Amino acid sequence: MSKKANPPPPVPVRGAAALLGLGLAEAALSIYQWKELLTLRGGGTTACGISEKINCETVWNSAFASGVHERLGMPVAALGLVWGIVAVALSALYLVWRNNGHTVRPATNGLRLTAAAGAAASLVFGLASASAGALCPTCLATYALTLSFAAVAWKGLPGPVLPQTGEWGRALQWTGGFAAAAYVALLVPGMQTPKASAAVEKVATMTSTAAPGSLEAYLLGLPQAEQQAVSNALARYSMDAPLPALSAPRRRYGPENAPVKMVEWTDSRCPHCKNLVEVLALMKKRLPEGKLSLEARQFPLDFQCNSTMPPRATDGTGTRCVAAKAQICIEDAPDFWELREKLFAAQATLNPESVRSILSSGSVARTQLDACIASPATEKKLAEDIAYAMQHDLHGTPLVVINGREAAAIPSFLYALIMADGNPNAAAFKVLPAPQSQAAQAHDHPH
Repeated sequence: MSKKANPPPPVPVRGAAALLGLGLAEAALSIYQWKELLTLRGGGTTACGISEKINCETVWNSAFASGVHERLGMPVAALGLVWGIVAVALSALYLVWRNNGHTVRPATNGLRLTAAAGAAASLVFGLASASAGALCPTCLATYALTLSFAAVAWKGLPGPVLPQTGEWGRALQWTGGFAAAAYVALLVPGMQTPKASAAVEKVATMTSTAAPGSLEAYLLGLPQAEQQAVSNALARYSMDAPLPALSAPRRRYGPENAPVKMVEWTDSRCPHCKNLVEVLALMKKRLPEGKLSLEARQFPLDFQCNSTMPPRATDGTGTRCVAAKAQICIEDAPDFWELREKLFAAQATLNPESVRSILSSGSVARTQLDACIASPATEKKLAEDIAYAMQHDLHGTPLVVINGREAAAIPSFLYALIMADGNPNAAAFKVLPAPQSQAAQAHDHPH
């Protein structure tokens, strides 16, 4: 009597189930990051904007992240969601085929290809994040999930690690098919997500005209999400009560009788402040002459020279304090605005010495600058700036006040309000969507 052949061992399920869980977790985290990115682009604050060094916002606003968004039509968070969808789909396909008695090799090979792509992307994005000079906690969590997925795909799935002869076609067909479907499905919301430079680009392309209809055209040309952000900011601005200035202007750009009088407080190491300085420099070139007067005030986020900050708020170098005092010291210089922009352009490498070097590279001599930084008069002016800012219940930087009312530091909103001569009830704003209910709540403050 012939012996019956032993049945093949059952196809393991534990590894694919673990991959399904990891894929779902990564997809959920990507959705959360995308939601936080939309909050940031709308002028709000994010949960992971913890400090200068632990700050997802710095990474999301980096040139690398902007380049990815520009070239692929969606932010990095959306690409993470594409990867998560592919991982979940292939894991589910493996489990369905296994339960139906079909070969799982195409799904197995696809999962390992997906894992390899995720590991490579984690390396590239990790290096890019490191070069931005800040630590992104949610990015690190994504890398951990992706690398865990790769480890399970390598060790926890049956069969040879690499596709065998004749297996490449089906593996690529399923993996590429899921990836293409996910990418196409997310492309429209990805393209509608405002880019870090979108508002600046919109300002750059506007002509310096106050002709009727130009503001409406500008607002209608904004992405839908940014139109909503402008509408929300406008509602908050309208509800804010104007307050009188606590001190007379020391240095003003533009005419004293300009319809829009803007005062802005910045910190030299604040990434949002750098963005504001850059966009205001561009606005000054694009706005019709006479519309804006601008004052630059100081609010260093360092307890060493700003007693309104908690004692832990200091990096010990004194960079913020030196930069604030040095900017006060060059207020009378003819090249004040150019030197200030140069200072913020070098934000990533600032220290007390480089601050002094940059701000003494123009019309103000180094000896004069050093003496002024150490003077009691400069200390008094800084205290004046801080007290003025606290009148508006400042919670972070930048703080922008237009005609006595606090205004969200959203470039598109600021540009539109200036074009409307500071009038929140201008007819052009009727093209915007209705403000969301939370717009009537207290201001959000970037850090």
